[in-house]
Amino acid sequence: MKRMILVAVLLLAAFTACPRGLDSIPTGSWKYRLLVNGADIGHAVMSNTLEGNLWVSTMDMEMDAGYVRNTTRQVVTETREFSPVKLEVDTATTTEAGVTTMKTVARFNGGRVDLEIDGRKSSVTIEEPFILEGNYFMNELIRNGFKKGTIVRHRIYEPSVDIEEPILVIVKVIGRERVEIRGKKETLTRIGYAIENLKNMDVYIDEKGVTRKSVITMLNNRLELVAE
Repeated sequence: MKRMILVAVLLLAAFTACPRGLDSIPTGSWKYRLLVNGADIGHAVMSNTLEGNLWVSTMDMEMDAGYVRNTTRQVVTETREFSPVKLEVDTATTTEAGVTTMKTVARFNGGRVDLEIDGRKSSVTIEEPFILEGNYFMNELIRNGFKKGTIVRHRIYEPSVDIEEPILVIVKVIGRERVEIRGKKETLTRIGYAIENLKNMDVYIDEKGVTRKSVITMLNNRLELVAE
């Protein structure tokens, strides 16, 4: 379950980026289908807004595998300079045995993290710099001109994986490629995401700065998020 949550988080992290020539982080709302090994098992709606001095990135995702249904809502709030403010994650898993829910809220004050997971409160202090899965990587790609070979790395805080240690994510601009999106070929910019303990994720982005497709292979499964 933790790995599935991480996939959802990283898909949110990659849902928009900026190809060469784009000078600002895209804002708006986008719809996607979720495929596992080619089978359509769900959908996602993702949005990115700048509200005053805060970036707010939201993901609503629903997966239905027949015997289990999972819904996730995640809201990431960070400053205009990409400092963490708050992370909220609500999940609900439905099986024959019933419905299991989990609500996680993390509030940040520098390196201090105040966590509340299903009403249980705790605090940790993280010494090394970290970010949330918001707009930092996109901003760095813009700043570096989106040049082929550009590499950006940082640690992301994700409490469903570890409440004390952020995970290292490395982003690299691979180049332009022809990619099939819902039966049609498009020329897109490919970005590679290398994630701790997981295989690489590929994200394909159009000229408007919006992700058209994300692909990750994990545990012999191919997970794809494809634009509607």
